Amino acid sequence: MQILESLDYWFWIPVLFWVGLYFWFYRVTYPRYMKKLVRKGIKWAFVPAWRSYWAPLDFLFTFFMALVSALPAIWILFKWLDYPWYYGFAVSPLFFALGAIFCRSAKKKTAALYQSAYFLEYRRVRYETESKGNFRNEVDVHNHTIWSFTKKLKNAEAHGRLWKYVNAMAKTKKIPRDIYAETMY
Repeated sequence: MQILESLDYWFWIPVLFWVGLYFWFYRVTYPRYMKKLVRKGIKWAFVPAWRSYWAPLDFLFTFFMALVSALPAIWILFKWLDYPWYYGFAVSPLFFALGAIFCRSAKKKTAALYQSAYFLEYRRVRYETESKGNFRNEVDVHNHTIWSFTKKLKNAEAHGRLWKYVNAMAKTKKIPRDIYAETMY
C-alpha cells in the first residue's frame, strides 16, 4: 500500500519504460521476425547471428516490462476511481496488447530499413552491370544483389557495426542514377 501511495512521485517512470520496450523490439528481437520473412521467401531479409537463448529472455523481459508499465493503471484505479488496487491488474492485458502493437510496429520498421538497404544495393548492382555493358536478366541481378548484400551485412556484423551500416544504407541519398533514364523518354 505504501508503494501505491508513493506512485504520486514516480508515476511517469513506468510509462517511459514503453520507450525502452519499443527500442528493445527494434534492436534486439527482430531476428525472429526476419526468420519468418525468410521462410516466406522474402529475398532481402537478413537474419543476423542470434543466440537461441534470446527467445525466452525476450519473452521474460517483455512480460516484466509490460507488467511494470501497468503500474500507472493500478495507480489510477486506486487513486481516482476508489476501486481496490488489485483491480488494476485486470487492466494489465490492455498493456500487453499495447506491447504487442509496439512489437509489431518496431519489427516492421526494422524490416522496412533492411528492405530499403537491399534496394539501394540492387540499384548499385544494376547500375554497375549496365554501365559496363553487361546486360543481365532480372534473376541474375537479384542473385548477385542477394550475394553482395549478404556478404556486406555479414562483414559489418563481424566488425560490430551492422546497425550503423544498415542505417547508412537505408537513409543514403547517394542513389546510383539510372544509366538509360535519359534515353527512355
